[in-house]
Amino acid sequence: AELGSALVTGHTVHDGGGAMDDLEQLEIGDRVWMRTDRGRIGYDVRSVVVLGKGELAERAQQVFDQEVRGRLVLITCEDWNGVEYLSNVVVTATPAV
Repeated sequence: AELGSALVTGHTVHDGGGAMDDLEQLEIGDRVWMRTDRGRIGYDVRSVVVLGKGELAERAQQVFDQEVRGRLVLITCEDWNGVEYLSNVVVTATPAV
């Protein structure tokens, strides 16, 4: 199997309209699709976590690891406090079989 993490980040807009506004609503087992120049590729969600900014920094090596079996990592902002986002949603998915 191929190794590495494909990382996709996208905008969350606190009043709607961001590409990844509802990322935290994904659940383990959900299928997400990526459109590529080779067609659509399906991935099955394996984890959905919300990490504070400090937690994401502490887990950066794990989140961005390139020595893992091929996977997709989706990241966006979360926890709008009226001024800034306090956290990030991190979704990890593996190729659908």
